[in-house]
Amino acid sequence: MIQTRELSKSYIFNEMNEHDRNYWFDFKQKKFLHNIDTFYYSVKFINDFTADSLDMKVMEFRKYFDDVNRKLSKNVNVDFLRLEFGSGFFLNLKPYSFAKMYNVFLEYPEWFGIFIAPIVPKSSDSSVSVTCELVVQIRSYMLWMYGVNESFERSYEYVQALADHFGLQIAYAQENRIDYCWHSNYLSNPERFFSLENFYKMRVDRFNDAVTHTEKKGSQDYEIDYVALGKRTDKVFVRIYMKSKEVVEMGYKGWFFYFWLFNGLINRYDLHVYEECYKRRSWQYLNMARASFYLEHGSDERAKSVCRRLLSGEQTMEEDTLQKFVDGLTPKVNLIMNVEYQTRRRHSKSYVLLPLRDNKSKLTAKRIYDYLDNRKLIMDYLTNFVFRMVEPEGDVNKSRREMCGFWKSLRSCKLVDVHVPPKQLKLVREYSRHLNADLVKRRAINSIVTLGFYNKGMNEDDIMQDVVDALCTLNDNDVEKALRYKTKKAQQLNSDELPGNLTYTARSELTIIDKTTGEVYSHNSMSKNEFQGDFTNE
Repeated sequence: MIQTRELSKSYIFNEMNEHDRNYWFDFKQKKFLHNIDTFYYSVKFINDFTADSLDMKVMEFRKYFDDVNRKLSKNVNVDFLRLEFGSGFFLNLKPYSFAKMYNVFLEYPEWFGIFIAPIVPKSSDSSVSVTCELVVQIRSYMLWMYGVNESFERSYEYVQALADHFGLQIAYAQENRIDYCWHSNYLSNPERFFSLENFYKMRVDRFNDAVTHTEKKGSQDYEIDYVALGKRTDKVFVRIYMKSKEVVEMGYKGWFFYFWLFNGLINRYDLHVYEECYKRRSWQYLNMARASFYLEHGSDERAKSVCRRLLSGEQTMEEDTLQKFVDGLTPKVNLIMNVEYQTRRRHSKSYVLLPLRDNKSKLTAKRIYDYLDNRKLIMDYLTNFVFRMVEPEGDVNKSRREMCGFWKSLRSCKLVDVHVPPKQLKLVREYSRHLNADLVKRRAINSIVTLGFYNKGMNEDDIMQDVVDALCTLNDNDVEKALRYKTKKAQQLNSDELPGNLTYTARSELTIIDKTTGEVYSHNSMSKNEFQGDFTNE
């Protein structure tokens, strides 16, 4: 649906035909998208992992990880080791720790991480320990692409393979921390909605305070991009923040843009603007990105000329003037807000879970499946009794007021497992790779230009000459190091998410010729390190 009244104020909308308007500006208004964004679960072993344990399986387990950690720490050129636990179950060992005692960290790149405590404390009555020896963190990407249930099942296969490899027995798995989130384009003016005066009239909760973060916008305006209730260490921590801004500034999770597009939260115009900001990791580039869209798709040559000069740096404008200029040319982008409840085990352990399904066949994972089956009931409880937003006016007793429209829409959001269909998953993968490749290419080009200044002094050579000169400085050692890095990097990335070439990637036809010998070096000879010395070029 297109908000014609809002869009008709911009030049670009009036210049386009109906087909182009629908293509660039169509989206679903007041849309909500729900998912579990962070999922930690704990695993308890039957085996005794306390300090004075005599369990032979545990002792073998500790010795193995002592040895591989020692090997990892001794090699200063290696920051991880690739280990295999059973047929086909590969994980990377990295030198990270969590809560001090979880000092063994295994990772499946981009999908999940496993923290292991080789030694756990005894319980308060000095009997066996009640502390879980293993904590699994399922990453955001996996949860959004494959859904919560499949993500858990895939990660738990690795936990079971790890246990079987060392002959350990799993007692049970239970939830540790789960973050419920709702992405939405409902709010077109977060500043007004979350202004302190308005927000305190609408909030109904038991939190004592709220933390709000604002950022300067122009010379006189501001934007509210973060509101939090409680502390991160509390049983429940609530925060509402501008998700689109976070993705841009953090420079990762760019795949969210395509995900929002598929689900109608943003349109293709929004996608263009967000991409340009993401490439620069700058939310402040928003107005310039809007100008770049008009330059590419607008019709008014005078306005396009101004946009061209702005983007090239030939002309500058005060922020307020620039804001007014692009507001006349293009519509404002759809902002994506995220409402998030961070819940911990200290809160969820008190839940009385209803037996909605018979999960006895899930054995050690029964608690997790019971918990996920009760997800809708838990969400209803959180969004009503823990924190909710009501109409700013009405009954003197706020708790008796009706929920505001924003909150009603949030609570009525469909609960579906956001498993991305294979066709869309392929598109999201390619989009994410393309976006990240653009970022890396931008950094590489900038580095090559800087290298040219260091090697050749101040010069006016074109970029292709700088690239050739950079290649020609490579020697045997440089290429050998690069090959080692490539091997290491390949093991750090997830091969499932990087299948084959991008559909729009073409192999370069350029080659390198050694002027002294006339020998031609192709990409094949370079990969084999068939060098006799430094390169030269013309």
